[in-house]
Amino acid sequence: MKRLITFICIVTLMGSTSYAQDSIAFKPSGKIIARSFMDYSAGFGHVNNESGFDITRALLGYNYKITRTLQAQLVIDGAAGKTSSDGLEVYLRNAFVRWSDKGLTINAGLTGLMQFSTQEDYWMHRYVMKSFQDLNKMAPSVDLGVTAQYDFNRYVSADLSITNGEGNKRIRKDNNMRYAAGISLHPIENTTFRVYADIYNKDENQYDALPEGITEAGYKDQYTLSVFAGYQNKRISLGAEYNRIYNKGFIEKKDYFGYSFYTSAKLAQKWRTFARYDLTDSSAPAGFTSAWNSGDGQLMMLGVEFTPLKQLKIAPNFRNINPDRGRSEQYLFVNVEFNL
Repeated sequence: MKRLITFICIVTLMGSTSYAQDSIAFKPSGKIIARSFMDYSAGFGHVNNESGFDITRALLGYNYKITRTLQAQLVIDGAAGKTSSDGLEVYLRNAFVRWSDKGLTINAGLTGLMQFSTQEDYWMHRYVMKSFQDLNKMAPSVDLGVTAQYDFNRYVSADLSITNGEGNKRIRKDNNMRYAAGISLHPIENTTFRVYADIYNKDENQYDALPEGITEAGYKDQYTLSVFAGYQNKRISLGAEYNRIYNKGFIEKKDYFGYSFYTSAKLAQKWRTFARYDLTDSSAPAGFTSAWNSGDGQLMMLGVEFTPLKQLKIAPNFRNINPDRGRSEQYLFVNVEFNL
């Protein structure tokens, strides 16, 4: 009898505690977003005259949580581009509303895309260098439209998006849309496999220019395919990806593609080391008499990261760029991220 009374008391207490927690009134709240990427670089050999400081990101904004499921965000980037005289240009980075509940998240507005966000998470050093697709301008990281992601369970999630396709630096109202879908699998702990594809409706106003001497070409919708595999735990992160653009600039059989392999490992409480290898290649229609993609070649990187404060990261790194057409280039970079 005493045990029964004790059990009833425990259940009653747990129920009362749960009710008290659920009955706590939600209070809308917001937070400031402040993030910047800076670097110093110095070239060696025939590029030893290329050195100096640069700033590539200067984000400032605000995120406001309206209800438990609804929030809004507005962010500007003061270093998203440069003018013809090397002055910094300011762009609107984010202006979206997000609704999230029971595994479903919907974004509407100028929002981040999921095409290579998973890859960035496994690369872990976005402030040092963009991930492969972003670096090679395969797609914008931000665009105007609607995205949706749903977590079916701990093993499977999927995402869809409908966007303008032009990014946040060129927003036009037209019938040209990018339709995208991706699926992520987590078969075992700490492991992710992801497949992504999209179709970008052709628009004659955005056709790539034809090479000199070429007057005709076939035009088709542009497609993207991306495959990724990664492993990540508290000490190490590993990633491998393959990406391909079909009909780049809507020119039939003008493709480019490549592989990226990267790792980041924790050495001590405030220290990490990282390495990366990229290989890029391209193909062209039969009428093209010369290669068109100046980015074809290899990129190799090795560096360390020091985090003296939670808000500050410093990463000296060495890069070797070996283009298919041209002389190889070597650089020493020191990249810095400040994130409030």
